[in-house]
Amino acid sequence: MWSSRSLALFSVGMGIMAAIFTQMGLYSVHMIWNVPITFNLLTWCTHWMKELGLWSLIHLLNVLVLSTFLLMLLYIIKHAVRTMNVHKYIRWLKDDNASKKLASRYKHLHLEQQLIVISAAEPVALAFGMFRRRIVLSTGLMDMLDEHELNAVLYHEYYHLRHYDPLKTFLLTLSVSILGYVPILKNILANYKMVREILADNYAIKQSGSALGIGGALIKLIKSGAARRNHRMFTGAVVSPFAADVSINDRISRILEPDKELLLPYSKWNIAISFIVMTALFLLFNYAHY
Repeated sequence: MWSSRSLALFSVGMGIMAAIFTQMGLYSVHMIWNVPITFNLLTWCTHWMKELGLWSLIHLLNVLVLSTFLLMLLYIIKHAVRTMNVHKYIRWLKDDNASKKLASRYKHLHLEQQLIVISAAEPVALAFGMFRRRIVLSTGLMDMLDEHELNAVLYHEYYHLRHYDPLKTFLLTLSVSILGYVPILKNILANYKMVREILADNYAIKQSGSALGIGGALIKLIKSGAARRNHRMFTGAVVSPFAADVSINDRISRILEPDKELLLPYSKWNIAISFIVMTALFLLFNYAHY
């Protein structure tokens, strides 16, 4: 059930972004190279506005398309720079002996090149990176947790690593950042993060054989304050942190009452506004020719 919800949320979010960017891409091709595009809403709108003499609206449409592509480019560059800085930070704090020792305890996961222990007093546990994926644990976290709790945390982050969750979350976050006029994307992102955390918890419970490890780790991290703050060096980076504040209460509820139904919250206003926006962009497209 949770896997199907996760797939549905990611598919809908990516589908909305792909549909809008396809329209903008076709419009840009037509405007720059004068290539005739059939069944493109933005091109049809431009033609319609020219006929009515609404040149100012055409300029606004051009600004919308250009600003969206520029915002996307700036967002990607920002995160690329942030990722490089985090890689440098991890290499600087990496404890090679502790990393090799911990990886040897989990040979069946084949994490020799992907499991990194950093020397830091603050408890840190996260899956990091879009393509060069890593699990990062801190010595502070390892000192705080017992063996069963550490097992649960590692299996939790391994689930994120294996399923490319940092990359998928980055793509949905990108859509929210550049397509703010489709507010349902914000709900999709929040719910997707929560579902992925629940799936990772379920995997950790299954692998460790008990919910005590994952529950104990969450409680200790809450008491330490790690659930309310991110390590400053990882803020804004592409990560899936273990103590994600956005879903920690729901995760604890699921551990205490695994059979209780958890409803995914949506804003009716966001749904209504998004429906109006998407209808304005695509309904006419199905009936109009350039």
